[in-house]
Amino acid sequence: MGDYVGVDPVRVRKLADRLADLEGALAKHGALIRKNFTSWHGTLDLSLLAQQTQAVGDDARSMSKRADLARELEKAGDATGMCTPDGNIINIPWDMADVNAQSAKEAALEAATLKKALDDPKGAGSREDIEAISRSLADHQDDPTYLAAFANAGGIVDAARVPRALHEEDGTHKDEVLSKDSQGIVSQYATAVNRILTLQSAGKIPPNPDYVKALTNPPNDDMWSVGALFKYGPSGDKWDTKALAAVGGAMLDWRKAHQMRPIYVKGQVTAAGYASGGYADPHNSWYDSLGLAHNPNEENIFDAQDRVAAIEANDPSLAVINRLGENADASRQLLGNNDSGKRYAEELVDYHWQTPGPITVDDSDGPRRVLTLAATDQTPGHIDESGMAAANILAAAAKQKDLFDGRNGTDKQIYPAFPNGTAVALAGITGTWADNLGGTGMSSPDGVAGYDPSTHILVGNNTDTVKAMQLFVKDNPGAAAMFDVVLHEKVSAAAGFKDPEKALTDMGNTAGMFTSAKVKEKYTEAQQIDEEHKTNKLILDTAGTLFGFVPVPKLGEGASKLAEKIAEKSLKYPQNVAVIGRTIVAPQTDPFSTDNAGKQEALNVTAAKEQYRSFIPSIAQGLIRSGTIPPPTGKSWYNPQTGTVSADAGHDHTFQSWWDTAQGDNYQKAFKDGFDNAEVAPSGK
Repeated sequence: MGDYVGVDPVRVRKLADRLADLEGALAKHGALIRKNFTSWHGTLDLSLLAQQTQAVGDDARSMSKRADLARELEKAGDATGMCTPDGNIINIPWDMADVNAQSAKEAALEAATLKKALDDPKGAGSREDIEAISRSLADHQDDPTYLAAFANAGGIVDAARVPRALHEEDGTHKDEVLSKDSQGIVSQYATAVNRILTLQSAGKIPPNPDYVKALTNPPNDDMWSVGALFKYGPSGDKWDTKALAAVGGAMLDWRKAHQMRPIYVKGQVTAAGYASGGYADPHNSWYDSLGLAHNPNEENIFDAQDRVAAIEANDPSLAVINRLGENADASRQLLGNNDSGKRYAEELVDYHWQTPGPITVDDSDGPRRVLTLAATDQTPGHIDESGMAAANILAAAAKQKDLFDGRNGTDKQIYPAFPNGTAVALAGITGTWADNLGGTGMSSPDGVAGYDPSTHILVGNNTDTVKAMQLFVKDNPGAAAMFDVVLHEKVSAAAGFKDPEKALTDMGNTAGMFTSAKVKEKYTEAQQIDEEHKTNKLILDTAGTLFGFVPVPKLGEGASKLAEKIAEKSLKYPQNVAVIGRTIVAPQTDPFSTDNAGKQEALNVTAAKEQYRSFIPSIAQGLIRSGTIPPPTGKSWYNPQTGTVSADAGHDHTFQSWWDTAQGDNYQKAFKDGFDNAEVAPSGK
């Protein structure tokens, strides 16, 4: 130890890279090498090849750290050495213990070099410095001393400036604002930032609130650069939970203060002729500095649409919310509180998560995942936070319903429908808490909505619950179908509870509120058929595992995964649907046609009042599974292996005959009593 060696920083970097290449080649082709030598009857012992591969990798990583140190010492002029015609010779310690002992000094020097490069991103050597430091950060990802020193020297603040500096150096080319190489560099900085944050949470780096503040309040309010760190950085489940939630909240606040998309005006016929539509940028748009502003004098409508797609692709709020939607803990932290959670819930259910244009593009997949993860986990450790999130979300949905209905004429043109992803999330959340909403709605229909942590109950207000249902029903039969799937399963489970009649009454009230929402939205009979048939598709596509076999109540994380799977199904339906079930429906009705909307008159109230009957097969299924009534034999609508009653069984006259003799009247009446409590009346109440 203590020996210093004179090295050329450039050459030692080349050596490190070649060792890394050798490690990769040995790892990739090691099996083939052994096979070939064996087939050639070679005498070379290759049994230790795997160990040799590891040893080469260790040498490569050590050499890379020596190269990092040599370069930075040369850059800072903080090392003895000499100049030669072939390059500078820098004295560095060779023993890795001595190299590692200098990691804090190296980190501070590199942070200073980074700041200098970012202050003049187009200056000579700036890009090389930014790239070299990203490599050093990757080399030191398991060195808390180095990372702490880098962060304390302002490294995180400056890491949040890197995407902008690289963009200024790259420029914008055909709507690409960062080159592929730049994206890779940003990825390394993002990984380092997250490593610092996770080590801090683990207690391996002293806590410092300025670390997260660098991302929630970045220099020059440059949230685009923050978004780029998340877009090109680790997946959401790998980000530090507290930091991700904090950045998600800051990004939603930033989004609210900006108009995220260009204004779009549709073409129209006027007295003077046809006025073509087009895009107009808001004043001082967030994307103007990225070179994405429109120029109507130099672009046609197709160029303009490409530019809008680039604006969407570089939207920092989408980047962060998409990462948040990959982290259930962070999603709950964001929304599952009685303070900022209310504000952020309102932002996430906002109808503007869309990109206007000739065809409006739905951007709500990220919000869908965040909302779903935040509010559908009923496990003991998460139920209170999840319940609070659900309360915030449903209250926000009730307010959003009024805002969506009251949007102005321009917004009605460019935002004609409520975002599908958000609708699916609201349907899943309402379905997850359907028993709570129905039960509290029975005992106190006009009570104060909220979550009661002392009882672990989500308290519903029938008016607000119906409004939330109206919002996801209005333009999204798929979301309605998703809700039906969850609701039918919960009805089936309720029939097996200790007090099944009360449980069924509560679920009946929820089903009644759902029907009331459809009546208020002037749901057509054809829409009802479409919804029921999409429900049939969901049930068949999931082969019973989501509907028939997995009990939804109290599944916790499993329920989140269940809701997520059903949500995916409600967003996209497979084209090849099994034929099973078609013969048990009235022959004049195709059970899988979903194009009936607009062909019939509005769903009349008399028909609405009979909607409770569609749940009788689910009630029967629950009673059979609980052993309350004996199962039928030899019926096409019943699967004895799974104890599943077909959702379409009510259309088969043999089911009704069996049900009449099964002594299920009391249970049916209990459900109907709850259903009628929701007041599905001619007045539309």
